[in-house]
Amino acid sequence: MLTADARFVWAGEASDGLEAVAKTRSLRPDLLILDIQMPGLTGFEVLAALPSPLPQIIFSTAFDQYALDAFEASAVDYLLKPYDGERLARALDRAASLLAAGKAGGLKGLLGHLAHFPLERLLVEGERGLEALPLKAVLRLEADGKRVRVHTGAAVLEVRRALKELEARLPPQRFTRVHRGTLVALEAVQRLEPWDHGDGLLVLKDGSHCVLSRTYRAAFLERWGAGA
Repeated sequence: MLTADARFVWAGEASDGLEAVAKTRSLRPDLLILDIQMPGLTGFEVLAALPSPLPQIIFSTAFDQYALDAFEASAVDYLLKPYDGERLARALDRAASLLAAGKAGGLKGLLGHLAHFPLERLLVEGERGLEALPLKAVLRLEADGKRVRVHTGAAVLEVRRALKELEARLPPQRFTRVHRGTLVALEAVQRLEPWDHGDGLLVLKDGSHCVLSRTYRAAFLERWGAGA
């Protein structure tokens, strides 16, 4: 269907979420038809890993009506499986109109809706390229300019995102800020030791340490105690 539509040039396809991120970063398409349920990464995780400006997004999904209403309110089209060629054609018409008008569609609203779908994995840059890292492997995250260093105990990996962006997407019952530039996994904290000027020293399960600023002490203790 796409190859027969003269308005679009087929740029490529991906078999899983990691490949989708890599190819989208490389090819920089104007339009991306994105399956929400893919191996490796979900469609939401793929979208969160893409740099701005985002392409037009057409979702292919089997999500319930509540989610579909959210996408529709964001003016981002969706294809509810199973769909036929006529439904795909309507989605392509809508995308072509937005592209011709130079509009971004409802992507700003879509990014807002993504906050309702917490991350389950982090897309990190490892020695062999992009990797999907389960959150349970993460001990702490440290800001490094526009990137974040992810500590697992076995390795230090990188994410192309600001710490504030990740904090908004990570489940708050599992991760909390302990310093201006540090988030920790609550289950990774073994003990809290006294430190200078009202700050504390957190000892993590791999034996590493990080500072608990007195600014974040009360919030940390509340969440840490809740998970005990």
